[in-house]
Amino acid sequence: MAGKKRKIKGIVSIFSALLAAAVISMPNALAFDVKENSKQQQQLQEENSQYKSDLEQTEMTLQEKEEYSKELQKKISTLTQKIQSSNKKIKELNVEINEKQVLIDEKLEQIQDRLDILRKRLRAIYTAGDISSLEIILQAKDFSDYVDKMELVQSISEYDNKLISGLQKEMESISDEQNKLKEDKKKVENEKKSLEENKKKINSLSAENATVIKQLMSEKEETENHIAENETRQKELEKALAEYNSASASQNNQQQRTLNRQQQQDIIDKANQDTLNRINQNNNNSSSNKNSSNNNSSNKNNNNSENSSNKTNTNNNDDNNSNTNKNDNSDVLVKSDGTSYVWPCPGHTYLTSTFDEWRGVNNHGALDIADGSIYGAAVVACWNGTVIATNTTCTHDYGKSSSCGCGGGYGNYVMIDHGGGKVSIYGHLCEVVATPGQQVSAGQLIGYVGSTGYSTGPHLHFEMQLNGVRYDPLSEYN
Repeated sequence: MAGKKRKIKGIVSIFSALLAAAVISMPNALAFDVKENSKQQQQLQEENSQYKSDLEQTEMTLQEKEEYSKELQKKISTLTQKIQSSNKKIKELNVEINEKQVLIDEKLEQIQDRLDILRKRLRAIYTAGDISSLEIILQAKDFSDYVDKMELVQSISEYDNKLISGLQKEMESISDEQNKLKEDKKKVENEKKSLEENKKKINSLSAENATVIKQLMSEKEETENHIAENETRQKELEKALAEYNSASASQNNQQQRTLNRQQQQDIIDKANQDTLNRINQNNNNSSSNKNSSNNNSSNKNNNNSENSSNKTNTNNNDDNNSNTNKNDNSDVLVKSDGTSYVWPCPGHTYLTSTFDEWRGVNNHGALDIADGSIYGAAVVACWNGTVIATNTTCTHDYGKSSSCGCGGGYGNYVMIDHGGGKVSIYGHLCEVVATPGQQVSAGQLIGYVGSTGYSTGPHLHFEMQLNGVRYDPLSEYN
Protein backbone atom coordinates (compact mmCIF):
# COMPACT_ATOMS: atom_id res chain seq x y z
CA MET A 1 0.00 0.00 0.00
CA ALA A 2 2.89 2.33 0.71
CA GLY A 3 4.03 1.72 -2.89
CA LYS A 4 0.64 2.79 -4.24
CA LYS A 5 0.66 5.85 -2.04
CA ARG A 6 4.13 6.82 -3.27
CA LYS A 7 2.97 6.27 -6.88
CA ILE A 8 0.02 8.66 -6.43
CA LYS A 9 2.25 11.22 -4.74
CA GLY A 10 4.69 10.86 -7.65
CA ILE A 11 1.91 11.57 -10.14
CA VAL A 12 0.89 14.66 -8.18
CA SER A 13 4.51 15.83 -8.12
CA ILE A 14 4.83 15.37 -11.88
CA PHE A 15 1.70 17.41 -12.57
CA SER A 16 2.84 20.08 -10.11
CA ALA A 17 6.17 20.32 -11.91
CA LEU A 18 4.47 20.55 -15.28
CA LEU A 19 2.17 23.27 -13.96
CA ALA A 20 5.08 25.26 -12.58
CA ALA A 21 7.01 24.90 -15.83
CA ALA A 22 3.98 26.05 -17.82
CA VAL A 23 3.54 29.12 -15.64
CA ILE A 24 7.24 30.00 -15.83
CA SER A 25 7.47 29.52 -19.60
CA MET A 26 4.25 31.40 -20.42
CA PRO A 27 5.13 34.77 -22.01
CA ASN A 28 3.92 37.90 -20.27
CA ALA A 29 3.33 39.68 -23.58
CA LEU A 30 3.67 38.91 -27.26
CA ALA A 31 5.03 41.32 -29.82
CA PHE A 32 1.90 40.88 -31.93
CA ASP A 33 -0.94 43.23 -30.89
CA VAL A 34 -4.23 41.43 -31.50
CA LYS A 35 -6.33 44.44 -30.55
CA GLU A 36 -4.41 46.73 -32.90
CA ASN A 37 -4.73 44.13 -35.67
CA SER A 38 -8.49 43.88 -35.12
CA LYS A 39 -8.75 47.68 -34.95
CA GLN A 40 -6.93 48.07 -38.26
CA GLN A 41 -9.09 45.38 -39.89
CA GLN A 42 -12.21 47.16 -38.64
CA GLN A 43 -10.94 50.48 -40.00
CA LEU A 44 -10.17 48.90 -43.36
CA GLN A 45 -13.62 47.33 -43.50
CA GLU A 46 -15.26 50.66 -42.69
CA GLU A 47 -13.12 52.45 -45.29
CA ASN A 48 -13.90 49.85 -47.93
CA SER A 49 -17.59 50.07 -47.10
CA GLN A 50 -17.46 53.83 -47.71
CA TYR A 51 -15.31 53.37 -50.83
CA LYS A 52 -17.77 50.85 -52.24
CA SER A 53 -20.64 53.21 -51.52
CA ASP A 54 -18.75 56.03 -53.28
CA LEU A 55 -17.90 53.70 -56.17
CA GLU A 56 -21.54 52.74 -56.58
CA GLN A 57 -22.56 56.41 -56.65
CA THR A 58 -19.76 57.23 -59.12
CA GLU A 59 -20.80 54.39 -61.42
CA MET A 60 -24.43 55.54 -61.32
CA THR A 61 -23.40 59.13 -62.16
CA LEU A 62 -21.02 57.87 -64.84
CA GLN A 63 -23.81 55.84 -66.40
CA GLU A 64 -26.08 58.90 -66.42
CA LYS A 65 -23.36 61.05 -68.03
CA GLU A 66 -22.65 58.41 -70.67
CA GLU A 67 -26.36 58.23 -71.52
CA TYR A 68 -26.44 62.03 -71.67
CA SER A 69 -23.41 61.97 -73.96
CA LYS A 70 -25.20 59.60 -76.32
CA GLU A 71 -28.21 61.93 -76.41
CA LEU A 72 -25.98 64.91 -77.21
CA GLN A 73 -24.25 62.99 -79.97
CA LYS A 74 -27.63 62.13 -81.46
CA LYS A 75 -28.63 65.81 -81.38
CA ILE A 76 -25.32 66.83 -82.95
CA SER A 77 -25.83 64.23 -85.66
CA THR A 78 -29.39 65.49 -86.30
CA LEU A 79 -28.24 69.11 -86.45
CA THR A 80 -25.40 68.22 -88.78
CA GLN A 81 -27.86 66.55 -91.12
CA LYS A 82 -30.12 69.61 -90.99
CA ILE A 83 -27.20 71.96 -91.67
CA GLN A 84 -26.18 69.79 -94.60
CA SER A 85 -29.77 69.94 -95.82
CA SER A 86 -29.74 73.75 -95.46
CA ASN A 87 -26.50 73.97 -97.40
CA LYS A 88 -28.06 71.87 -100.11
CA LYS A 89 -31.15 74.09 -100.12
CA ILE A 90 -29.03 77.25 -100.29
CA LYS A 91 -27.07 75.75 -103.13
CA GLU A 92 -30.29 74.94 -104.97
CA LEU A 93 -31.60 78.46 -104.32
CA ASN A 94 -28.39 79.95 -105.63
CA VAL A 95 -28.84 77.94 -108.80
CA GLU A 96 -32.42 79.15 -109.09
CA ILE A 97 -31.37 82.74 -108.39
CA ASN A 98 -28.72 82.45 -111.06
CA GLU A 99 -31.31 81.04 -113.44
CA LYS A 100 -33.65 83.91 -112.59
CA GLN A 101 -30.82 86.32 -113.08
CA VAL A 102 -30.35 84.94 -116.58
CA LEU A 103 -34.05 85.48 -117.22
CA ILE A 104 -33.80 88.96 -115.80
CA ASP A 105 -30.86 89.69 -118.03
CA GLU A 106 -32.88 88.42 -121.01
CA LYS A 107 -35.80 90.60 -119.99
CA LEU A 108 -33.47 93.57 -119.67
CA GLU A 109 -32.22 92.94 -123.17
CA GLN A 110 -35.79 92.79 -124.39
CA ILE A 111 -36.57 95.98 -122.51
CA GLN A 112 -33.50 97.55 -123.99
CA ASP A 113 -34.68 96.52 -127.44
CA ARG A 114 -38.07 97.96 -126.75
CA LEU A 115 -36.45 101.11 -125.38
CA ASP A 116 -34.60 101.39 -128.63
CA ILE A 117 -37.89 101.07 -130.43
CA LEU A 118 -39.30 103.70 -128.10
CA ARG A 119 -36.39 105.99 -128.79
CA LYS A 120 -37.04 105.62 -132.48
CA ARG A 121 -40.63 106.49 -131.91
CA LEU A 122 -39.59 109.46 -129.78
CA ARG A 123 -37.41 110.63 -132.60
CA ALA A 124 -40.42 110.31 -134.81
CA ILE A 125 -42.44 112.37 -132.34
CA TYR A 126 -39.64 114.91 -132.20
CA THR A 127 -39.56 115.02 -135.95
CA ALA A 128 -43.31 115.56 -135.99
CA GLY A 129 -42.80 118.51 -133.71
CA ASP A 130 -44.54 117.24 -130.60
CA ILE A 131 -42.08 119.08 -128.38
CA SER A 132 -44.18 119.19 -125.29
CA SER A 133 -44.48 115.39 -125.06
CA LEU A 134 -40.81 114.96 -125.89
CA GLU A 135 -39.70 117.30 -123.15
CA ILE A 136 -41.76 115.42 -120.59
CA ILE A 137 -40.24 112.14 -121.61
CA LEU A 138 -36.68 113.39 -121.75
CA GLN A 139 -36.94 114.93 -118.28
CA ALA A 140 -37.64 111.51 -116.67
CA LYS A 141 -35.04 110.54 -114.04
CA ASP A 142 -35.33 106.76 -114.50
CA PHE A 143 -37.40 104.20 -116.22
CA SER A 144 -40.10 104.22 -113.52
CA ASP A 145 -40.28 107.97 -113.64
CA TYR A 146 -40.26 107.61 -117.34
CA VAL A 147 -43.29 105.30 -117.21
CA ASP A 148 -45.10 107.63 -114.83
CA LYS A 149 -44.46 110.56 -117.09
CA MET A 150 -45.46 108.54 -120.06
CA GLU A 151 -48.86 108.08 -118.52
CA LEU A 152 -49.14 111.85 -118.58
CA VAL A 153 -48.42 111.94 -122.19
CA GLN A 154 -51.79 111.72 -123.73
CA SER A 155 -50.53 112.43 -127.18
CA ILE A 156 -48.73 108.98 -127.52
CA SER A 157 -50.42 106.53 -129.66
CA GLU A 158 -52.37 103.50 -128.46
CA TYR A 159 -49.61 101.18 -129.66
CA ASP A 160 -47.06 103.06 -127.57
CA ASN A 161 -49.24 102.78 -124.50
CA LYS A 162 -49.52 99.00 -124.90
CA LEU A 163 -45.78 98.68 -125.37
CA ILE A 164 -44.98 100.64 -122.21
CA SER A 165 -47.62 98.77 -120.22
CA GLY A 166 -46.16 95.41 -121.26
CA LEU A 167 -42.69 96.50 -120.25
CA GLN A 168 -43.93 97.63 -116.84
CA LYS A 169 -45.69 94.32 -116.15
CA GLU A 170 -42.70 92.25 -117.19
CA MET A 171 -40.39 94.30 -114.95
CA GLU A 172 -42.75 93.90 -112.00
CA SER A 173 -42.99 90.13 -112.55
CA ILE A 174 -39.21 89.75 -112.80
CA SER A 175 -38.75 91.92 -109.72
CA ASP A 176 -41.24 89.84 -107.69
CA GLU A 177 -39.57 86.58 -108.67
CA GLN A 178 -36.17 87.96 -107.80
CA ASN A 179 -37.35 89.29 -104.44
CA LYS A 180 -38.98 85.95 -103.58
CA LEU A 181 -35.79 84.05 -104.36
CA LYS A 182 -33.81 86.41 -102.18
CA GLU A 183 -36.30 86.03 -99.34
CA ASP A 184 -36.18 82.25 -99.58
CA LYS A 185 -32.42 82.29 -99.58
CA LYS A 186 -32.31 84.62 -96.60
CA LYS A 187 -34.75 82.41 -94.73
CA VAL A 188 -32.67 79.29 -95.37
CA GLU A 189 -29.49 81.14 -94.40
CA ASN A 190 -31.13 82.20 -91.13
CA GLU A 191 -32.20 78.62 -90.46
CA LYS A 192 -28.70 77.42 -91.17
CA LYS A 193 -27.26 80.03 -88.82
CA SER A 194 -29.65 78.95 -86.07
CA LEU A 195 -28.73 75.30 -86.61
CA GLU A 196 -25.04 76.12 -86.46
CA GLU A 197 -25.52 78.06 -83.23
CA ASN A 198 -27.44 75.13 -81.69
CA LYS A 199 -24.77 72.72 -82.85
CA LYS A 200 -22.11 74.94 -81.31
CA LYS A 201 -23.95 74.94 -77.98
CA ILE A 202 -24.45 71.18 -78.03
CA ASN A 203 -20.81 70.66 -78.95
CA SER A 204 -19.89 72.77 -75.94
CA LEU A 205 -22.19 70.68 -73.71
CA SER A 206 -20.73 67.51 -75.15
CA ALA A 207 -17.19 68.71 -74.45
CA GLU A 208 -18.13 69.60 -70.86
CA ASN A 209 -19.84 66.23 -70.41
CA ALA A 210 -16.79 64.46 -71.83
CA THR A 211 -14.65 66.26 -69.22
CA VAL A 212 -17.00 65.13 -66.45
CA ILE A 213 -16.92 61.54 -67.76
CA LYS A 214 -13.13 61.62 -67.82
CA GLN A 215 -13.08 62.90 -64.23
CA LEU A 216 -15.58 60.25 -63.11
CA MET A 217 -13.53 57.53 -64.77
CA SER A 218 -10.48 58.79 -62.92
CA GLU A 219 -12.39 58.83 -59.62
CA LYS A 220 -13.70 55.33 -60.29
CA GLU A 221 -10.21 54.02 -61.01
CA GLU A 222 -8.83 55.74 -57.90
CA THR A 223 -11.61 54.31 -55.71
CA GLU A 224 -11.10 50.82 -57.15
CA ASN A 225 -7.38 51.13 -56.39
CA HIS A 226 -8.17 52.14 -52.79
CA ILE A 227 -10.48 49.14 -52.42
CA ALA A 228 -7.86 46.79 -53.90
CA GLU A 229 -5.16 48.23 -51.61
CA ASN A 230 -7.40 47.85 -48.55
CA GLU A 231 -8.32 44.29 -49.50
CA THR A 232 -4.64 43.46 -49.91
CA ARG A 233 -3.90 45.04 -46.53
CA GLN A 234 -6.86 43.17 -45.03
CA LYS A 235 -5.47 39.84 -46.30
CA GLU A 236 -2.06 40.73 -44.88
CA LEU A 237 -3.60 41.48 -41.48
CA GLU A 238 -5.65 38.27 -41.59
CA LYS A 239 -2.55 36.31 -42.55
CA ALA A 240 -0.57 37.93 -39.74
CA LEU A 241 -3.36 37.15 -37.26
CA ALA A 242 -3.58 33.55 -38.47
CA GLU A 243 0.21 33.14 -38.15
CA TYR A 244 0.09 34.69 -34.69
CA ASN A 245 -2.79 32.46 -33.62
CA SER A 246 -1.05 29.41 -34.99
CA ALA A 247 2.20 30.29 -33.22
CA SER A 248 0.55 31.29 -29.96
CA ALA A 249 -1.70 28.24 -30.10
CA SER A 250 1.28 25.89 -30.31
CA GLN A 251 2.93 27.82 -27.47
CA ASN A 252 -0.04 28.25 -25.15
CA ASN A 253 -2.41 25.40 -25.90
CA GLN A 254 -0.46 22.75 -24.06
CA GLN A 255 0.25 25.11 -21.18
CA GLN A 256 -3.40 26.05 -20.76
CA ARG A 257 -4.47 22.45 -21.18
CA THR A 258 -1.96 21.41 -18.51
CA LEU A 259 -3.39 23.99 -16.11
CA ASN A 260 -6.96 22.84 -16.69
CA ARG A 261 -6.08 19.17 -16.55
CA GLN A 262 -4.22 19.76 -13.33
CA GLN A 263 -7.51 20.93 -11.84
CA GLN A 264 -9.16 17.80 -13.17
CA GLN A 265 -6.30 15.66 -11.83
CA ASP A 266 -6.84 17.22 -8.43
CA ILE A 267 -10.36 15.83 -8.52
CA ILE A 268 -9.00 12.39 -9.50
CA ASP A 269 -6.30 12.55 -6.82
CA LYS A 270 -8.92 13.39 -4.24
CA ALA A 271 -10.95 10.39 -5.28
CA ASN A 272 -7.83 8.19 -5.14
CA GLN A 273 -6.96 9.58 -1.71
CA ASP A 274 -10.45 8.70 -0.48
CA THR A 275 -9.91 5.19 -1.81
CA LEU A 276 -6.53 4.93 -0.02
CA ASN A 277 -8.16 6.02 3.20
CA ARG A 278 -10.76 3.29 2.85
CA ILE A 279 -8.02 0.72 2.09
CA ASN A 280 -6.05 1.79 5.14
CA GLN A 281 -9.15 1.53 7.28
CA ASN A 282 -9.81 -1.99 5.99
CA ASN A 283 -6.18 -2.98 6.62
CA ASN A 284 -6.39 -1.72 10.20
CA ASN A 285 -9.54 -3.77 10.74
CA SER A 286 -7.85 -6.85 9.22
CA SER A 287 -4.80 -6.45 11.50
CA SER A 288 -7.03 -6.25 14.55
CA ASN A 289 -8.74 -9.49 13.58
CA LYS A 290 -5.36 -11.12 13.05
CA ASN A 291 -4.12 -10.21 16.58
CA SER A 292 -7.26 -11.58 18.11
CA SER A 293 -6.79 -14.84 16.23
CA ASN A 294 -3.19 -15.29 17.53
CA ASN A 295 -4.42 -15.30 21.19
CA ASN A 296 -6.35 -18.51 20.47
CA SER A 297 -3.62 -21.20 20.22
CA SER A 298 -5.96 -24.12 19.50
CA ASN A 299 -7.20 -22.50 16.26
CA LYS A 300 -3.99 -20.71 15.39
CA ASN A 301 -3.22 -22.41 12.10
CA ASN A 302 -6.79 -22.54 10.89
CA ASN A 303 -7.50 -18.98 11.96
CA ASN A 304 -4.29 -17.70 10.48
CA SER A 305 -5.06 -19.45 7.24
CA GLU A 306 -8.62 -18.17 7.26
CA ASN A 307 -7.67 -14.66 8.29
CA SER A 308 -4.97 -14.60 5.65
CA SER A 309 -7.50 -15.70 3.08
CA ASN A 310 -9.99 -13.10 4.33
CA LYS A 311 -7.33 -10.41 4.27
CA THR A 312 -6.40 -11.28 0.73
CA ASN A 313 -10.03 -11.30 -0.33
CA THR A 314 -10.68 -8.08 1.50
CA ASN A 315 -7.70 -6.38 -0.09
CA ASN A 316 -8.65 -7.66 -3.50
CA ASN A 317 -12.22 -6.45 -3.06
CA ASP A 318 -11.03 -3.05 -1.86
CA ASP A 319 -8.65 -2.76 -4.79
CA ASN A 320 -11.43 -3.70 -7.18
CA ASN A 321 -13.74 -1.18 -5.54
CA SER A 322 -11.03 1.45 -5.81
CA ASN A 323 -10.54 0.76 -9.51
CA THR A 324 -14.28 0.70 -10.10
CA ASN A 325 -14.75 4.06 -8.36
CA LYS A 326 -11.92 5.59 -10.38
CA ASN A 327 -13.35 4.40 -13.67
CA ASP A 328 -16.86 5.57 -12.77
CA ASN A 329 -15.98 8.98 -11.34
CA SER A 330 -12.68 10.12 -12.88
CA ASP A 331 -14.42 11.85 -15.83
CA VAL A 332 -17.45 13.14 -13.89
CA LEU A 333 -16.17 16.62 -13.10
CA VAL A 334 -19.43 18.11 -11.80
CA LYS A 335 -22.01 16.18 -9.79
CA SER A 336 -25.66 16.67 -10.65
CA ASP A 337 -28.46 16.70 -8.11
CA GLY A 338 -30.54 14.76 -10.60
CA THR A 339 -33.02 17.58 -11.18
CA SER A 340 -30.98 20.48 -12.62
CA TYR A 341 -28.87 20.84 -15.75
CA VAL A 342 -25.09 21.09 -15.29
CA TRP A 343 -23.26 24.12 -16.71
CA PRO A 344 -21.30 22.87 -19.77
CA CYS A 345 -18.05 24.68 -18.98
CA PRO A 346 -17.39 24.57 -15.20
CA GLY A 347 -15.72 27.70 -13.86
CA HIS A 348 -16.40 29.75 -17.01
CA THR A 349 -19.73 31.56 -17.16
CA TYR A 350 -19.06 34.77 -19.10
CA LEU A 351 -21.27 35.01 -22.20
CA THR A 352 -19.92 36.82 -25.26
CA SER A 353 -23.04 35.98 -27.31
CA THR A 354 -26.58 35.13 -26.26
CA PHE A 355 -29.30 33.11 -27.94
CA ASP A 356 -31.24 36.11 -29.29
CA GLU A 357 -28.22 38.09 -30.51
CA TRP A 358 -29.02 39.33 -34.05
CA ARG A 359 -26.48 38.17 -36.63
CA GLY A 360 -27.72 40.15 -39.65
CA VAL A 361 -30.16 37.60 -41.06
CA ASN A 362 -31.18 35.60 -37.99
CA ASN A 363 -30.59 35.11 -34.28
CA HIS A 364 -27.39 33.50 -33.01
CA GLY A 365 -29.45 30.58 -31.72
CA ALA A 366 -26.92 29.50 -29.06
CA LEU A 367 -24.65 30.67 -26.23
CA ASP A 368 -20.98 31.58 -26.70
CA ILE A 369 -19.01 31.12 -23.47
CA ALA A 370 -15.57 32.74 -23.36
CA ASP A 371 -13.02 34.50 -21.17
CA GLY A 372 -9.29 35.07 -21.12
CA SER A 373 -8.39 31.61 -19.76
CA ILE A 374 -11.02 29.41 -21.38
CA TYR A 375 -8.80 27.74 -23.96
CA GLY A 376 -8.39 24.06 -23.01
CA ALA A 377 -11.07 24.28 -20.30
CA ALA A 378 -13.08 21.12 -19.67
CA VAL A 379 -16.45 20.72 -21.39
CA VAL A 380 -19.01 18.45 -19.71
CA ALA A 381 -22.37 17.01 -20.65
CA CYS A 382 -25.16 19.29 -19.47
CA TRP A 383 -27.47 16.30 -18.86
CA ASN A 384 -27.60 12.53 -19.08
CA GLY A 385 -27.79 11.15 -22.59
CA THR A 386 -26.24 9.33 -25.54
CA VAL A 387 -23.51 10.75 -27.75
CA ILE A 388 -25.01 10.58 -31.25
CA ALA A 389 -22.32 12.40 -33.26
CA THR A 390 -18.83 13.88 -32.98
CA ASN A 391 -16.27 15.50 -35.23
CA THR A 392 -12.54 15.29 -34.54
CA THR A 393 -11.03 16.15 -37.93
CA CYS A 394 -10.62 19.95 -37.71
CA THR A 395 -7.01 21.10 -37.31
CA HIS A 396 -7.70 24.84 -37.71
CA ASP A 397 -7.54 25.56 -33.99
CA TYR A 398 -7.10 29.35 -34.05
CA GLY A 399 -9.14 32.55 -34.45
CA LYS A 400 -10.25 33.34 -37.99
CA SER A 401 -12.52 35.83 -39.80
CA SER A 402 -14.22 33.18 -41.94
CA SER A 403 -15.24 29.55 -41.68
CA CYS A 404 -12.74 26.80 -42.48
CA GLY A 405 -15.77 24.63 -43.32
CA CYS A 406 -14.93 21.86 -40.86
CA GLY A 407 -17.86 20.26 -39.08
CA GLY A 408 -20.31 22.55 -40.89
CA GLY A 409 -18.72 25.51 -39.09
CA TYR A 410 -18.85 23.85 -35.64
CA GLY A 411 -15.29 22.54 -36.08
CA ASN A 412 -14.72 19.70 -33.62
CA TYR A 413 -17.97 19.05 -31.77
CA VAL A 414 -20.02 16.66 -29.63
CA MET A 415 -23.78 16.11 -30.06
CA ILE A 416 -25.76 14.44 -27.25
CA ASP A 417 -29.35 13.11 -27.37
CA HIS A 418 -31.05 13.61 -23.99
CA GLY A 419 -34.35 12.00 -24.97
CA GLY A 420 -37.73 13.63 -25.40
CA GLY A 421 -36.50 15.36 -28.60
CA LYS A 422 -33.81 17.35 -26.75
CA VAL A 423 -30.28 17.51 -28.19
CA SER A 424 -27.28 19.51 -27.01
CA ILE A 425 -24.32 20.56 -29.19
CA TYR A 426 -20.86 21.63 -28.00
CA GLY A 427 -18.83 23.31 -30.79
CA HIS A 428 -15.30 24.63 -31.58
CA LEU A 429 -13.55 22.06 -29.32
CA CYS A 430 -9.79 21.62 -29.54
CA GLU A 431 -10.14 17.98 -28.41
CA VAL A 432 -13.03 15.53 -28.18
CA VAL A 433 -12.94 12.67 -25.63
CA ALA A 434 -16.50 11.38 -26.10
CA THR A 435 -17.35 8.80 -28.76
CA PRO A 436 -20.57 8.15 -30.72
CA GLY A 437 -22.83 5.68 -28.94
CA GLN A 438 -21.31 6.45 -25.53
CA GLN A 439 -23.68 6.89 -22.58
CA VAL A 440 -22.74 10.00 -20.62
CA SER A 441 -23.90 11.44 -17.33
CA ALA A 442 -24.55 15.03 -16.41
CA GLY A 443 -21.19 16.66 -15.58
CA GLN A 444 -19.14 14.01 -17.42
CA LEU A 445 -16.10 15.20 -19.41
CA ILE A 446 -16.67 15.15 -23.19
CA GLY A 447 -13.97 17.49 -24.54
CA TYR A 448 -11.95 20.69 -24.20
CA VAL A 449 -12.60 24.29 -25.33
CA GLY A 450 -10.80 25.40 -28.51
CA SER A 451 -11.24 27.61 -31.58
CA THR A 452 -11.89 25.17 -34.44
CA GLY A 453 -14.44 25.75 -37.24
CA TYR A 454 -15.94 29.21 -37.77
CA SER A 455 -14.49 30.78 -34.63
CA THR A 456 -12.89 34.19 -34.13
CA GLY A 457 -11.22 33.03 -30.91
CA PRO A 458 -11.35 30.36 -28.20
CA HIS A 459 -14.91 29.84 -26.87
CA LEU A 460 -17.56 27.18 -26.37
CA HIS A 461 -20.59 27.22 -28.66
CA PHE A 462 -23.39 25.70 -26.51
CA GLU A 463 -26.58 24.96 -28.41
CA MET A 464 -29.87 23.27 -27.42
CA GLN A 465 -32.51 21.90 -29.80
CA LEU A 466 -35.98 20.51 -29.28
CA ASN A 467 -37.22 18.36 -32.14
CA GLY A 468 -34.65 20.00 -34.40
CA VAL A 469 -35.58 23.59 -33.42
CA ARG A 470 -33.10 25.72 -31.46
CA TYR A 471 -34.17 27.20 -28.14
CA ASP A 472 -32.48 29.29 -25.47
CA PRO A 473 -30.20 27.06 -23.35
CA LEU A 474 -30.54 29.49 -20.40
CA SER A 475 -34.17 28.37 -20.06
CA GLU A 476 -32.81 25.09 -18.62
CA TYR A 477 -31.09 26.97 -15.80
CA ASN A 478 -34.01 29.15 -14.58
